[in-house]
Order: sequence, then C-alpha cells, then structure tokens
Amino acid sequence: MKLWLLVWAGVVFISGAAWGDKHLPDKWRAPLPVRNAEPLNTLFLQAPPASASVLPDNEVQIHLSLDVVNHLLFDKAGDNRYEQDFEIQRLTATYARGIGSGMEIAVHIPLLARNGGFLDEAINTWHRWFGFKGGGRASHRNYQVHEWIARGGRTLVLLDTPAIGVGDVVVEGRKRLGQSGRSFWAVRAMLKLPAGNAAQQFGSGAVDAGLGVICTYRSNSRLVWHGNLSVVWVGSPTRLDAPARNMVQWMLTAEYLFDARTSFVLQVDDNHTPVVVGVPYADGARRSLTVGLVREIRPGLCAEISLTENQFGWLARIAPDFHLHLGVRWYR
Repeated sequence: MKLWLLVWAGVVFISGAAWGDKHLPDKWRAPLPVRNAEPLNTLFLQAPPASASVLPDNEVQIHLSLDVVNHLLFDKAGDNRYEQDFEIQRLTATYARGIGSGMEIAVHIPLLARNGGFLDEAINTWHRWFGFKGGGRASHRNYQVHEWIARGGRTLVLLDTPAIGVGDVVVEGRKRLGQSGRSFWAVRAMLKLPAGNAAQQFGSGAVDAGLGVICTYRSNSRLVWHGNLSVVWVGSPTRLDAPARNMVQWMLTAEYLFDARTSFVLQVDDNHTPVVVGVPYADGARRSLTVGLVREIRPGLCAEISLTENQFGWLARIAPDFHLHLGVRWYR
C-alpha cells in the first residue's frame, strides 16, 4: 500500500509541473468521482459521476484518483451467505478530451489490489472512541482476505488470497444539450469493456452498456446541484455463476462554493443490487453518502478528498465500511 501512495504522489508531483495552465471550464468542481464500491456493485458498469460540463474542442483533462476501500460484512439466511472482510486499493486514471460540437470522450482505466490492507485497527479504534458496534469487527481478526458469497448452498464467490490487476475499462461519450435558465444539460453513452480478471472479481467478464442524462443547476452564486440518471444494461457475468440484473442508477450532489477556489461536496448515489443472493440485508439498495472537499491549487489544477459513509439512515445503506478517496485533476 505504501508503494501505491508513493506512485500516486510521484505522478501528481511530476505532472503538476507540466499541466495546470487552464482554468476550470465552469465555476463548479463537483461531483466527486466516487460511487458505491461494494464488491458486487463494482463488477458492473457504474456511471461515472459527472456535471453537465463538456470540455471545449481539443481541451484535455487528466484525472488520477486513489480509493482505499475497507469491507466488513457477515450475514446469512438459511443456506445463503454473504461474507466480506478485506481491503481494496483502486488507482484510476481518466483521460478526457473535447472533440468539438459540444462533445467529449473519456476513458477510465482502473488498477486494483485486494489484500488485508492497513486500516482495520484504525477503524476499530475509531469505533471504540464513539461507542459504535463496528459491524462485529471485534469477532474477526484484522488484516485478513476473505470473501464468501453463496446462494442456496451454491458458492458464487470464494476468495482468500491477495491479488492485483487491471479492472474493467469504461469508455464514455458526452454531448452538451445546452442551457435553460440556471440549468445545464448533457447526455451520455457508456461502455464497459471486460479487461479485468473475472476469476479474481476484478470485473464481470462481460460487456455492459449504459445511457444517461446529466443536469447541473446553479441555485445561486454559492450553491450548485448536480443530478445524474442512467440506465445500465449488464452482460452475463462469466465467473459469478449467477444472473445479473439491469440497473437504474442515480446520483445527487450538493456543492457549496466557499470561495473562488474551494468547494464542499455532499453526494448520494444509488442503485439496486445487481445480483440477488437471498440475504435480505445484503440484497438491499446500494446507496452511499459521500462528504468531501475540492480545492483549486492553481488555475487548471485541482485536488480532492472525501469519505464515504455506509450507515446514515435513508442516505446510506449497503456500502463499504470505510472508503477514502484522494484525487487530482489537470486541465490543458
């Protein structure tokens, strides 16, 4: 994990010297590129969070993000099992370019590592400080790799070793529709390509496709709302031994602009579970709440940080136990 942090910091430092000579295309910086990272959810296409901005012709955006995601959930119902105890580090590189006529293309390439991680004891301490139960963490040893999902006595997923590899690649195209008063609109098409190792649960092994609409609404000089609504058609997973369901995905983001360079972001994303395993709690909606900050370091260079919550009443349901996101983006 230390190597991943060094690589991420090194790329930020080196690239920052060559990039960052353009202003942001709009006066907002959200949403954050964070969606519910529950392991079954990430096997399939997740519409990348987006505003209605579209890059001008020949303008380029590079986005590099590191997500550290800690999973802990043990539940069962009869012969059905849903057990997860491991950590994922996800390094995602995104290249986007304006191609004129109000259109933009983007490619998202993730590199994944699954292991015991380093956060278990820190999360245990956090829970003790505030008297949280912690989902039964005290009953399980720290830093293990364990995932077992079974339905009707048939094992769908069984993993207990670390792994590293490329995840499924997402290709996306956006088209600006225009502006109506304070509202900005865009549409997009998405395709997930099976580049990840399905046997290691780094992808579904199949092609997924999606269509979506994006709206950004500026309430006043400081408050901006971003909404995403997408339909995703999923291919049959090759190694999961279970059918997957098409999904409607939505995301709502409130962005408060503290000043000309800093935004506070509150974000909720949602979709139903793509695979039903027969455990009522685990089959609930994948909904998570993300709180973060985005800061413009200098014109054309932004950094972001966020935490995602998995238990917050209606706003968060089935999601990782802990999700830290760090990101940096350049415009040129």
